[in-house]
Amino acid sequence: MKKLFFFISVCLFGAFVSFSAFAETPNLLEGVVDKYFRGKVLTKTDDIKFDVAKRGLDGTQVPFKFTVNKKYKNISVVVEGNPHQLPGIGSLALTMHPKIAPFTFETHIRMEQDSYVDVIAEDENGKFFYNQVAIRSAGGCSAGVIYDAQAVLKEIGSMKVLHTDNRASISIRHPQHNGYQANLSNPTGLFILQEWHLSSVSVIDNEKEIWSAEFGGGSTSENPLFIFDTQKIKGDLKVMALDSHGKKYFNKPSLIN
Repeated sequence: MKKLFFFISVCLFGAFVSFSAFAETPNLLEGVVDKYFRGKVLTKTDDIKFDVAKRGLDGTQVPFKFTVNKKYKNISVVVEGNPHQLPGIGSLALTMHPKIAPFTFETHIRMEQDSYVDVIAEDENGKFFYNQVAIRSAGGCSAGVIYDAQAVLKEIGSMKVLHTDNRASISIRHPQHNGYQANLSNPTGLFILQEWHLSSVSVIDNEKEIWSAEFGGGSTSENPLFIFDTQKIKGDLKVMALDSHGKKYFNKPSLIN
């Protein structure tokens, strides 16, 4: 009888742990709106569509992809569960300003814990729309890094731009410090690396801007990669990036596939 009771107890405990592990991710959209879109009315829309895995294996590099068919002047990506230097719910990864539609955009984000990721779009009439997706991942914001300052300074800002007629990728070397990461290679003991990340990026084709973006913090992953679909690319893409230290970076002529 004791063995039977022990077996049942183990099974019940295992079921409880399993249930807890897969408990519903809290939806903190109201707090996000209060922090970044106070006074605005958001309407849920299926026009914002996601192509993401439900679990990110590495919290420092979680693939994130969305598509919109309508024309929006601003599109913001907010990770609800990430910490931020500003008080309130969530961390604003970036706010984009696409000049084309439809628009498909892909990048990698950091995730400190299981979280909803919100895409909030403002149209030309000042109306706000949103959709959101729950992704499970952890440890991406406070993960320690092996930091070699000389190596970082040598490569920072270097870019690789690839494109076909209507699809392009841009990779930028940048540590994207978010103010929460410990330097594991510090010989005198751990210290937190100061916030230092991209603050803006603009992409221009044939003297016309395709899209630009501002970054709200370090929720975009280290050495960010941006992949996007666009209308026919007419020439070499020009990319300009600015970081939170005021440094500007430019690309060399793009490579055509």
